[in-house]
Amino acid sequence: MKMNSICAILNLTEDETALKPLTHARPIASLPFASRYRLIDFNLSSISHAEIKSVGMFIAGSGRSIYDHIRSGSIWDIESGLAGGIFTYSQQMLKAVQEKNGDAPDFYQNHKEFIERSKAEYVVVMGSKILANVDIKAVMQHHLTKEGDITVLYKTVPKAFFEMRPQEKVLQIDRDEYLLHLIDAEDAPADLERLALDMNMYFMRVDKMLELIQRAELEDVQLDADKLIEHYLPEYQISTYEYTGYLADIDSIPAYFNANMEMLEKNKFSSLFHGSQNVITKVKNGAPTYYAKGAHVKNAQFATGCVIEGTVEDSLIFRKVNIAKDAEVRNCMIMQGSKIGEGAILEYCILDKNVTVGPGVTLKGTKDNLVVIEKNKTITV
Repeated sequence: MKMNSICAILNLTEDETALKPLTHARPIASLPFASRYRLIDFNLSSISHAEIKSVGMFIAGSGRSIYDHIRSGSIWDIESGLAGGIFTYSQQMLKAVQEKNGDAPDFYQNHKEFIERSKAEYVVVMGSKILANVDIKAVMQHHLTKEGDITVLYKTVPKAFFEMRPQEKVLQIDRDEYLLHLIDAEDAPADLERLALDMNMYFMRVDKMLELIQRAELEDVQLDADKLIEHYLPEYQISTYEYTGYLADIDSIPAYFNANMEMLEKNKFSSLFHGSQNVITKVKNGAPTYYAKGAHVKNAQFATGCVIEGTVEDSLIFRKVNIAKDAEVRNCMIMQGSKIGEGAILEYCILDKNVTVGPGVTLKGTKDNLVVIEKNKTITV
């Protein structure tokens, strides 16, 4: 076993209901972000920079969109081999139901096999709805200096962050940076202006993770790895690690839209992308975006292969999007392959992949009531 080696468990199992229709055919982790990335790129980039070579992905439903994006994992330098590589376990929701009915193997069988096969000394467990650029090596160093069984990551955020998220977990921490209590945000003291958001990321020794699994089996507790850790946190000594970079909680359509729009702000974009670690994604070579003579662009972000003849303001435009003459696009996300017809007007819209908006069509939402068009749709009126 390599000294201080780490494996990673990614739980792509969060409730995606509030993000439909964008999550009809993809998990949260596959959602496009900032014109050229996917949310899972941030997890995999953190893993890559920590030189982690063995990753287990536990996916709630179908993993097709994940498989298509990550392929062999070579982009993130995650080796394949006997102990290394990306191992995917899909249909976790179905398997949980089957196991409960006695129609499937041990609920934690895949977790145990993955951990043991990795031959790692430590494990980092992460969800996919928290968008952050985490330095896992720094987390490990912090863990090694503390006398804790598990290290949990948190971000200090304004209390207003929880107005629409009363059930999110927050940490109460003592002076020595150990966890006192993990509570719902709605139960936090009213006089606090800032709270420590639980980032749903944990670091520990592999033998401690296997101990939690063994306890769960004995006590008939069946939870995803992150929720399993949360379940047993009160019974262990928990050290805490404060993350200070950019963070977004992608738990709803407005949260997803707002996080993307924040990438048009220089300081927030730099905080996420221009820190000590670059963000790695699958390379798709293409022609530069073409701006016609009559095009008007202000405060917008474009990927490659677009043709822009109309007006684009305060928007994110993904690959191979065509915006025709006299079309107006403001405060929108237009995903790959979409086409906006001549004279169309779009405000506060999210268009998924390969959407066609006909000439002269008007789609107007507001910041609080976005217009969302699912992929492959054609809008003519």
